[in-house]
Amino acid sequence: MKKNIAVIFGSMSSEHEISCLSAYNIIKHLDKEKYNVDTIGIDKKGMFFKYTGDIENIGKNKWILDEKNKIKIEDIIAKLKTYDVVFPVLHGKYGEDGTLQGMLEFAKVKYVGCNNLGSSIAINKILSKELVESLGILVVPYKTLKINEYLKMDIKLKQKLIEEIKNKIKFPLIIKPNKEGSSYGVSKVDNVDNLIEKIEYVFRFDEEIIIEKYISNRHEVECAVLEMLDGTLLSSIPGEVISANEFYDFNAKYENKSSYTKIPAQCSKEVLEKIKKYSLKIFKKLRLTSLSRVDFFVSHDKIYFNEVNTFPGFTNISMYPMLISYDGIGYEKLLDILIQNAK
Repeated sequence: MKKNIAVIFGSMSSEHEISCLSAYNIIKHLDKEKYNVDTIGIDKKGMFFKYTGDIENIGKNKWILDEKNKIKIEDIIAKLKTYDVVFPVLHGKYGEDGTLQGMLEFAKVKYVGCNNLGSSIAINKILSKELVESLGILVVPYKTLKINEYLKMDIKLKQKLIEEIKNKIKFPLIIKPNKEGSSYGVSKVDNVDNLIEKIEYVFRFDEEIIIEKYISNRHEVECAVLEMLDGTLLSSIPGEVISANEFYDFNAKYENKSSYTKIPAQCSKEVLEKIKKYSLKIFKKLRLTSLSRVDFFVSHDKIYFNEVNTFPGFTNISMYPMLISYDGIGYEKLLDILIQNAK
């Protein structure tokens, strides 16, 4: 008997468009002999709609304009309870941060992906770093700053902040929001001249930010982790991002076609094996389930943890499905495993 699946996409996240593209690819690859697939879109105001139109409109983010093929869902919990499995293809806030997962767990609806607890932990870059440090794994030197603390600073305190950053973090550095994905809001700062300006810019994206050392001459390495049907964990061969830009920002990820990925990553076998082991340790420490992509920086054979994505991109250029495929699990089989593991 076919399973009834609801694929959810969109949302209020800054990654709305990437979610639509990931969902489009997933819908295309779902085996229609095994699954009856409905598509549910969330607009940027947080309203849910059943979408019955051409899935090409989802990939092109034009579904919301297709008025005749979208029906507003008044009681989303009641609607989701009608499906065997819900497949939330959501990135960043309101989708990858445990918000939707909590609602689904409350409603006792089976869903694909990381649970509420792990999602909540992983989206918080600061908490993730603290937990990973407790494993003895290196993280890049960093400082955190909350907007309510910053707004109370007078000129003298701001100068003290600048001196602390200059002495403890050192330039160049990266400033990024604590709870964003796809490198939204990330800024590189080369000297003190525009430090305050960049701090205030990044506060537009989050109420808490991270100021961390920029590691030059680095490899940006990613490892996919997948929970198999028997409960064992697969950590993939690590792959490397070759960024067209100075760092792997949103433009480099999704817009600049000069960026590409290399599998395996251009690191020694010893480093690759360590990354695979570290990824499993981090997956367990952060209480993750189902799937995640664990990101690292490698510089002169030193391995630094960067962050975790609990629902990484599933576009046609996304690293996670490519890494899993390299280990012999194709896109369709990967989706089957994720759906069968839904809890």
